[in-house]
Amino acid sequence: MTKTALIFAFAILMVFTACHRESRLPATIQGRLPGGAGMKLILEEMDTHAIHPFDSITLDPAGFFTFKIPITSAGFWTLRAPSGKILTLLLYPGDRIELAGSFIDFPDRVQVKGPEEAMRLQEFFSFTRKQEKQVDSLEMMLIAFQDQEGYYELTQKIDTLFKKIWDKQRGYEMEFIRKYPSSPASLIVLNYAFGLSPVLSPQEDLEWYMRVDSALQLTLSDNKHVKYHHQRVGEYLRNQGKKSDE
Repeated sequence: MTKTALIFAFAILMVFTACHRESRLPATIQGRLPGGAGMKLILEEMDTHAIHPFDSITLDPAGFFTFKIPITSAGFWTLRAPSGKILTLLLYPGDRIELAGSFIDFPDRVQVKGPEEAMRLQEFFSFTRKQEKQVDSLEMMLIAFQDQEGYYELTQKIDTLFKKIWDKQRGYEMEFIRKYPSSPASLIVLNYAFGLSPVLSPQEDLEWYMRVDSALQLTLSDNKHVKYHHQRVGEYLRNQGKKSDE
């Protein structure tokens, strides 16, 4: 082996070793949430079928906290406040997530900083929470005017507004998946219940489920969330085939 080839091989080995070491680093969630002194945050892992408590911490007098999470692959984690409201995060090994803002009205008044993958998911939640607040306002209007004259006409107008919000959410989710099909964040987008059900359903929008499955199989095929999604897509395709044969 020539000297140049030896140097090249050594460089490749160092890169491989560095990547391997990186995968063993714990993920970190830390921050300061004023107004939360003495309050407890519960850290939970979102598994494929359930959410499991993992750790908890009581914020110090200044609102500081730190979680260290030993993970070996991408996953979804939630921080749960005493109110029951949660902040969902996408974490890879070695990721560092920083939270800042106020503990009051958690998580709406909390800013998240972290790697690009984590921020994509936060952008989705930020957009979706605004959409949900619009829906909540319309529902409150329906309740407030249910005994008033012209209520039927009001319901028709509000139904039209509901549809516009739904269509806007649908367009946003499709565009998100089109941009980031290989991001685990797209799994959350596909399965997030906007109201009573996901906006993109496997019955009507299977192509989007398949697009995410194909992309993630190339990058994270051993990940448990990716494996579960792959299994579900297979079941959807088999059911679709059975219906076409009937």
